[in-house]
Amino acid sequence: MRVFRQLIIQGINILFLSILVLMGWMLHTSQIEGDLLVVFIVFSIVTIFPLYTYYIERLYKKIIPLKYEDLYIQTVDMFLSLQSFDDIIKVIFDKVLQYIGVKSGLLIFYSHDTDDYTIYYQKQQRQKIIRKAHIDKNNIIFKVIQSGEDVLIKSKMDPSLHFQRSIMFEMEKLGGEIIIPIYYHDIFLGLMIIGEMKRRISKRDILMLKALASKIAIVTVNGFFMHELIKSKEIEKEYELGHKVLKQFMPQDKGVIQKAQYIMIKNDSDSTYYFNIYNPDSWTSYIVLCPLKANISLLSLLIPAISVLMQSYSRLGFLPDRIIKKINGVLKEKELIEENLPIMIVKKKKKQYCISRSVNCDIKVYVQKKSRISPVSLHNTINQINNIKKLIITSQEIPGTIVKEYESDQHITQENHNVPKNNFILTLTEQQ
Repeated sequence: MRVFRQLIIQGINILFLSILVLMGWMLHTSQIEGDLLVVFIVFSIVTIFPLYTYYIERLYKKIIPLKYEDLYIQTVDMFLSLQSFDDIIKVIFDKVLQYIGVKSGLLIFYSHDTDDYTIYYQKQQRQKIIRKAHIDKNNIIFKVIQSGEDVLIKSKMDPSLHFQRSIMFEMEKLGGEIIIPIYYHDIFLGLMIIGEMKRRISKRDILMLKALASKIAIVTVNGFFMHELIKSKEIEKEYELGHKVLKQFMPQDKGVIQKAQYIMIKNDSDSTYYFNIYNPDSWTSYIVLCPLKANISLLSLLIPAISVLMQSYSRLGFLPDRIIKKINGVLKEKELIEENLPIMIVKKKKKQYCISRSVNCDIKVYVQKKSRISPVSLHNTINQINNIKKLIITSQEIPGTIVKEYESDQHITQENHNVPKNNFILTLTEQQ
């Protein structure tokens, strides 16, 4: 019968073409040419052909309706080609509801990061999104679904059983006839809820909905991993920017300040320590050291701010403890930090050192007087050190072997001293 109907459509097409050929032959025999022929061709293209196409398509759909198998194939093809989550919400889910004869449906997604639910409501191409929806985790539907049930169908439940009657009651509250869980392997992602159907649910419908739920899970997880990838790339860019800013504000690793030779030995592979020297006048120098490992994302903001503040306060001749308080106060006021920065400032005037550090700073200081190196206890707000041969500032304990090398006045460089990752050693040796 279907073949016969298709032959009828083809016969109508042949008849239409024959009429056009006959009209053309009549015009030719009547010797109608020139402008009249052009008018006839334009009229045919503008009116006759569109009208014919419109009515022949309507006739085709009427005498050869699209079979359910064809609808099924079209639907499966559509959601198998899904590439984004927006496609699901805006197009595919609505099409699926239309093809199985349902007016409304819900997609409920559970976020493991924020521990909340998002509901996408679809009804006859109208959409509504409810974010951070309040859903009771003890809801019987979630318990049943997560216990291993792959699908819930209300029409197949027995209302005389208390357990199933409770499930039916919750499904009616959601306006659902079918509930299918969305899983990625063993990870629960949400629910697909299909509304009341006009006809009886078939096995093919269930298979199609399960396939769609599986595809939704894959697209959702892919979207999550893509978001995490972009996020990690952004963090990498922040690290790169932070290190570039850091290097621009750092002085050279070797030099002379106030008749003292300084050498900074650090691990450059992933250094996040801010180190700088300020010389407000010819007889005074300030050295600032600040580990910024916990503030890497704010390096591009903190480093310029610290540098400007140090320039200002050092020219005013403030003591290190006052500078530390003022720097932390300004950064907190600008909401750049929440807790105090772990910072140490050394003020050097001739052979006198004034050292202060914040409470949360664990930078250590050693001094060498004559031939012995000993640690300095930095318990006071201001620590005065006078007439020393060498000052050593480090982010780590100095091993005994290294202490002996320093005491013997060997030239310690990056080549013969391995500094652990994210650590440094700064030495200042007074020139005789």
